[in-house]
Amino acid sequence: MNPLKAVVFMLLVVVQLPAANAAPSLLAMCHKDWNCDATVKMYRGHDTLRLSWLTNTFGADCQCPKRLMADARPKVVRVHLSNGPCMRNRRCGRYEAFYGHTPASASRAIKRGDKKLTRYFDKQFNELAVMFGSSTNLTCYVSPCLECDLNESARRVLLHRVSAALPQCIPVDSPHWQRCAKGYVCESHGESPNLSKPCIADMDGTDGRTIDVKKWVDRYRKCDLAYYWEPWMNCVWAGYRDWETDRKSTRLNSSHRL
Repeated sequence: MNPLKAVVFMLLVVVQLPAANAAPSLLAMCHKDWNCDATVKMYRGHDTLRLSWLTNTFGADCQCPKRLMADARPKVVRVHLSNGPCMRNRRCGRYEAFYGHTPASASRAIKRGDKKLTRYFDKQFNELAVMFGSSTNLTCYVSPCLECDLNESARRVLLHRVSAALPQCIPVDSPHWQRCAKGYVCESHGESPNLSKPCIADMDGTDGRTIDVKKWVDRYRKCDLAYYWEPWMNCVWAGYRDWETDRKSTRLNSSHRL
């Protein structure tokens, strides 16, 4: 089966987390083939929509987030504006912010006000301003760089720009191995990030099917948000090919409910 069509089955088992701060980490929701109908169905019965996506990497035209943002229910949103891992792994596409950069060169470019990077982030800010401007009952967290290897001074430049461009939103620092910049919400990923308030925890990189989800959720109740993740949420489909015919093989059952 087409893996992206399989989202309709998987999203239907991602039910509401027991903690008020918890949600699925649907980072690839901007993909042109993302099954948005299934996503909308997943949120039926929820009083608040807790959303998450990464801009540009999976697609520049984020139709599914726009559709969900038009919903009248209260929303809590976390958005990453650029992809740090692709720079670290030297796999950024030409359409991504850090194409051709190393962490060191990107840090220098941001601090000197590189025109290309400035245009990239201005575009992301403008698009979010339009999307968020028409939404009511919104709490928004904006991370300029997902799992970022930029140095702290460069990250602070981007965080200041988030505050200036989107004053209604809360800037989020999401470094890879470094400490978070003081004064900002700190986001960290994996099975056991060391976090203190204010914070966002995301399993990203740790398959939620392989850990005790309830314990993880309980540990991060203190955070503003806690995001459950499985590889398909980043359009990684290895190990899911038999899901439709053998749901037990993925262990997506009541013990792994969100």
